[in-house]
Amino acid sequence: MMKIKSVMALTVGAAALLAGIPTAAVADAAPLVTTGATFNDPTDPARQDAVFAHISRLIDGAVPGSSIKVSMYVLGSDWLAGRLSAAHLRGVNVEVLLDSESLKHYAGSGTYGKLADGLAQKTGTSGASWVRVCAEHQACLAKDPNPADGYYGVNHNKFLLFSSTTGSATGTVPVHDVVVQTSANQTAWDRQKAWNDALTVVENPELYSAYAGYFGALTAAQADPSKQTSDYPTEYQAGKAKAYFFPRSDSDVILNILNTVDDPVSGRPACHGNSAGYGTTDGRTVIRIAMHQITRAEVAKKLWELDDAGCYVDIVYRKLDNSGTAIADQLAKPTRFGGITLHKLDDDAEVRTATHSKYLLIEGTYKGLPDQKIVFTGSHPYTVSGLVSNDEALLKYQDAAVHDAYRENFRAQRTAADRQNP
Repeated sequence: MMKIKSVMALTVGAAALLAGIPTAAVADAAPLVTTGATFNDPTDPARQDAVFAHISRLIDGAVPGSSIKVSMYVLGSDWLAGRLSAAHLRGVNVEVLLDSESLKHYAGSGTYGKLADGLAQKTGTSGASWVRVCAEHQACLAKDPNPADGYYGVNHNKFLLFSSTTGSATGTVPVHDVVVQTSANQTAWDRQKAWNDALTVVENPELYSAYAGYFGALTAAQADPSKQTSDYPTEYQAGKAKAYFFPRSDSDVILNILNTVDDPVSGRPACHGNSAGYGTTDGRTVIRIAMHQITRAEVAKKLWELDDAGCYVDIVYRKLDNSGTAIADQLAKPTRFGGITLHKLDDDAEVRTATHSKYLLIEGTYKGLPDQKIVFTGSHPYTVSGLVSNDEALLKYQDAAVHDAYRENFRAQRTAADRQNP
């Protein structure tokens, strides 16, 4: 153990020297970047840019010689392109993989060229950097299961990896192996009209390695389409965190997660048996979902079954069915415990906002254990394409403080939804 600590101390000191930071300042200061959640609030101009600003600061704090890896559906911010280019020029290795939507999206069409030009600059201190784009109408890694159906796969990922960052241009303490999993594309709409979240996990080399490996698979398939796959069933446990990657053709990750919620605590009915302070006042498990879209019938049916078994299921959504009303009807069916509560949060009018989050919160029983607080968040919507034809990532984090922060955000979104639809 002493050897590991010594290596870490040397790593921190070396990173500080590379960044031009006195080692005494490193010893005396606290890190700016810690594990936790960041949320924007599109209804509050002072908080609209919270996720965007958090990402900007991490880029500005990237230590020379370190790496930044970005996989993003739409990058539509010239500001971020400039920050990434500046990081490249000071010696950070910047690698960016985008969906082709970034080339034509109203918010991203100009940004790609600026970023490509910025990362192409070569100086005596510049990093080994690049930006690449998935083929049009294709994900990078996910192989389209039915190209003739007109539903195209996309690289829908929204994550950033930092091997070492001080957390801002003026930060003094580098942290390492930083994973930022967000629901937000980097566009003005995602800040000003949509609710989004970002979960940051620091100093977790196992999680960082898992994401970096997935990024490598995405990059390899972008360069060689023969490496595309219809099933990428990789899951990585990393302490409190667990990463799930997509596409999946053999099983539904969300359905598997929900199937463990009603594993009963010994001697108790499903969804029951929690202590005071967990779930409902009578000890029933609460499931909270903030979701951009739900179209998977099996997931909707399982949520109804959990509510009927005694769980309290509460959903904020933007859209349900692609066509028809099968999902909406399933979720609205009465249960023995009153039924699922549904709150629509859609910017279908000028003054409204929309949920763009894709998270699931479990407060209560999970895998037969009571009193659990777990967050599942990421880019993954509960749609068919999100499961089988998109590049997506889902991050589980089991921690009471992180869960409770997400719970407060859920309540804020639910309040906004109920105000929009009184």
